[in-house]
Amino acid sequence: MPQNNKYLNRALKNKVQLFGFLFGTGIFYFLATLPPIILKRIPMPWLVCWSDPFAPGACPAGTFQHFFNTGHFPFFALGIFLLIGALFGRMVCGWLCPFGYLQDIVYRMRSITKWIIVALFAFLVVYLVWTSPMFAPMSLRNMIKSQDTLGMLAWVGRYLGIFGAIFALFFLKSKKFTVSVKLSNWGRFFFFLFPFLIFPLFVVDPVLNTGGPWFCKVCPSGTTFAAIPQFLINALPKDMFPLFGLARNSPFIPYGMASYQDIRGMGQVMFGLKISTLILLLWVTMLSKRVFCKFACPIGFIYSGFNYFSAVRVVVDKEKCKGEKCNVCWKVCPMDIKLYEHGATSHCIGCLECVDRCPFKAAQLVRPSFMNFMFSRNKYAIAPKK
Repeated sequence: MPQNNKYLNRALKNKVQLFGFLFGTGIFYFLATLPPIILKRIPMPWLVCWSDPFAPGACPAGTFQHFFNTGHFPFFALGIFLLIGALFGRMVCGWLCPFGYLQDIVYRMRSITKWIIVALFAFLVVYLVWTSPMFAPMSLRNMIKSQDTLGMLAWVGRYLGIFGAIFALFFLKSKKFTVSVKLSNWGRFFFFLFPFLIFPLFVVDPVLNTGGPWFCKVCPSGTTFAAIPQFLINALPKDMFPLFGLARNSPFIPYGMASYQDIRGMGQVMFGLKISTLILLLWVTMLSKRVFCKFACPIGFIYSGFNYFSAVRVVVDKEKCKGEKCNVCWKVCPMDIKLYEHGATSHCIGCLECVDRCPFKAAQLVRPSFMNFMFSRNKYAIAPKK
């Protein structure tokens, strides 16, 4: 009995996504520490935080904002995006982005991840409240030492009110929903225009006394892969470092960890907002596929313009497409788009689920002949040359 290509392709995509997740969040972290720390200066083609001690490269959003702040043009970073966008469009979002992969996992396993998220973040919030001045003038530990009973009760009540309300959402019966293409367009345009583009140019960071990387301050990927690990690492006793008895300049010490700088005192209101936003986003992600990718990611917004002319892209044969009568593309799409709708192409992340599973072969793949080895006619419906 012949194997079904759609499951083979899904298995391949899952493996590539897992590799992208491991690469972007730590498996090759030691490469970033090799002198002269070259990789940390190179922006990755997907969201990854520069502050992540295990990340091998720099954040593209942070890189662009840094150049905006300094008044220079990001030739190298933009060149990387132009090259990848011209070849693959937004496929990097569907196949390699670590935070996109995390959203896929949360949605697919929502009945299980609900309990995992609640347990992990409840523990994390208790730890942060105890050790850092999150939403408070001081940590709860120091507040207890100060013997300010009324103040302590007031702040505990505030914590229970804020995070109790957030965690209560996970136990409400909520229906799954989709985000329309029109609403997604407005959302991603807003996040690209204001926190990513305008704020770094014109809004001064009071701490840095310069234009700040404002999108990085609200980025859930940075919270997940950089802020939380940094705080947890600082919970370890300092006599545990260097790791495994290695010297501080060893390439096997993750970048930024050898200084042993305790950053828990920096976990103030902004960090509390980042944690709260991340928990809310994970709750919404259990109800709708890839909400952040659809609505707020500026990197996806940059790539989306390439979807109309990139060397590899998905197109629709309107003569074969049955539209609303079929809607298989909408049912299997991780971005909840109806590929035949006007404007939907820019949201496509190139997962190729629709190309595999369209019963009328209306969803087709455009690719140059030199990429035959990657996208074979035996596995995909290839659009004819015009």
